[in-house]
Amino acid sequence: MAATSRVTRDLREWLAVVEQQTGQVRRLDGADWNLEIGSISALAHRRTPSLAVLFDHIKDYPPGFRVLTNPLGSLQRFAATVGLPLDLELKDSVRAWRELTADLRPVPPRFVEDGPVMENVLTGQDVNMWMFPTPLWHEKDGGRYIGTAHVDITRDRETGGVNLGVYRVMVHDEKHLCFYISPGKDGFIHRQQYFDRGEPCPVAISFGHHPLLYLVGGLEVPHGLSEYDYAGGLLGEPLEVIRGPVTGLPIPARAEIAIEGFARPDLLGDEGPFGEWTGYYASSA
Repeated sequence: MAATSRVTRDLREWLAVVEQQTGQVRRLDGADWNLEIGSISALAHRRTPSLAVLFDHIKDYPPGFRVLTNPLGSLQRFAATVGLPLDLELKDSVRAWRELTADLRPVPPRFVEDGPVMENVLTGQDVNMWMFPTPLWHEKDGGRYIGTAHVDITRDRETGGVNLGVYRVMVHDEKHLCFYISPGKDGFIHRQQYFDRGEPCPVAISFGHHPLLYLVGGLEVPHGLSEYDYAGGLLGEPLEVIRGPVTGLPIPARAEIAIEGFARPDLLGDEGPFGEWTGYYASSA
């Protein structure tokens, strides 16, 4: 295998590179959002090597409303995402990752006026979260989870610092999402800053972006450093973001889907349970 030779800027470029250089992407038409996507994804991940699956023509949805699963499920796909050689063994890849991140120089994102994420914009009564083929991943889940390989974007009310975190997101109804954040996480702290003052907390959620954002959203980057800056340092160039027209939060300009709104202290809903990455239900909520 050869090293990834070019920087990918979005999910579509990433897919093309990974499909060509690793052969670890399978395309599948006709799957059912109800348990079938989740089951197939679990089986594909357990293969050697693990496979990413791109689902299209999903039951009840038009062609082109696609779902990608297992993007970072193999060492080769991880290496392609961060620019490491694809032929490294596990031990060598750990060493290479440590060297890559040891002296990482953050690169702040670059604001742009427009991007693919703004090609179709729905607001107000036109918003319908059921328009997306959100899977019911496991039979005992409390609902359909659109937020599994995404990032939740929040801002520190006091410092203005931006955080990207992977906090699970469930579709509650056509106008509302529920997102759960473990206590102590930056997003939880940001939300509480607003709630303590009786204010709504601005939130943006990005789906279908460069998998590097999903990766860094799940890392513990140095306190006070935005994951955007960390990801830019890994890529060696700034990520393009737009200023969200509703919240003002920076949103990946090349994401497939982004949702803006406000979490309110007086608006609560049932969320979970959800079959987590551990392979079991860790709690009842």
